[in-house]
Amino acid sequence: MVARKKDESVFRMLQSERDRCLLVVDKINRELEKLPKGSLGERRVRSHGKEYVYPCLRYRSESGVVFEHLSPARVEEIKPALERRKKLQADMKANKKRIATLNAILLKGQ
Repeated sequence: MVARKKDESVFRMLQSERDRCLLVVDKINRELEKLPKGSLGERRVRSHGKEYVYPCLRYRSESGVVFEHLSPARVEEIKPALERRKKLQADMKANKKRIATLNAILLKGQ
């Protein structure tokens, strides 16, 4: 049986793709730190027979879930940032999966 020579160019290409993905994940992490975390919600408060509804930002902290009251103007300002954060988190998850796949391929090839 003839032993086939490994094609190093393919492994270099896979390594460069893995390195690129690592840089993308790092860049996404830095951008996620700047964006607000949590989700928008509504708080309902009953007082003196009336029910008041106001917008709030829900997020987890070390002490538990925090409900932060927001003005309607601030809600419109923060909504695109939260949507962008959600998209970036999905992109980061996809890149981490790609990195795991590339690492598995590179380990098998060595």
